Amino acid sequence: MAPSSAGAATASKKQDAPHQAIAEGNGSSSATAAAAAPTKPSTTTSKRGKKRGPKKASTAVATEEETVVKPLPAVDGSADFAPISLSQIRLRLSALLGKLPRDLPSVPPAYNPALEQSHADVVKFACDLQVVVEEWNLLISLVSPSTYEWGVDRSGASQQNLSVMSSELQQCQDTVSNIVSPRLSNVLCPQVDLMLARTEITRDGSGGGADGGEGDVLMKEPSTKKRKLDGGSEDKLAPKYASREVRRNTYDRIVVDRQYVHLCHQVLARNAELTRFTFATSIKTASRVIGDYLAAMKKDDSHGSKGGWA
Repeated sequence: MAPSSAGAATASKKQDAPHQAIAEGNGSSSATAAAAAPTKPSTTTSKRGKKRGPKKASTAVATEEETVVKPLPAVDGSADFAPISLSQIRLRLSALLGKLPRDLPSVPPAYNPALEQSHADVVKFACDLQVVVEEWNLLISLVSPSTYEWGVDRSGASQQNLSVMSSELQQCQDTVSNIVSPRLSNVLCPQVDLMLARTEITRDGSGGGADGGEGDVLMKEPSTKKRKLDGGSEDKLAPKYASREVRRNTYDRIVVDRQYVHLCHQVLARNAELTRFTFATSIKTASRVIGDYLAAMKKDDSHGSKGGWA
């Protein structure tokens, strides 16, 4: 009976051990439990640590590609030639804003048919804006080659992003083609007709008659003789007293409707500021569309080429 009583005492001591430990402590069971509980890692700290991690090497290269305007590749027929990237196109589009004309033309007065009116400031504004429009059209035409990739190699998200970008850029280009360009063309390239301005007639006596071939003699059409050549064709013998007459016509390009051209100058001058702003808005929108496309393509993990040419 002794061993059994000793085992029971030992078991009771083991069961009372936790209670004794709590009693022997500082008297705060909650503090002891908190100290004994394992510490869990903070999820917020780990997530922030990932965001603050070092940048990859590819990110640094992409940043340089997106911030520095590089010269165009040499067109020498080598196999290394490739279209410029979308990032470079975006930088060049943004640079067009600095090339827009700053000075606005004055509005011409009412049309006066008795005066030859010339509006040099309106023509200069149209010429400067036309230079930027030409560069705009060339840059937009380079977007399609820079995003080329065979259709089956594209993911669904990549194809959808490309469709959205193409649609938005087309709207920007339509705005420039339908609103800005016609106003400039009416000033720079008015409708003209090719008309006869004057005719100069020169008569020279080439015969050897009594006047010795000198003087301005206008003679009647003399009778001519014919002779047959070996080939069976005929030619006319020049008469002895013939007078040669030379007519020289001068043609000019005459404006069809001068009053309409004057009205076009007035329209462009009145709306010069808004026309320039409309063009600038299209440039800014196109640059933003390309930037959104590049950001969306970086999120598409299944598309390795990042939207065409790197």
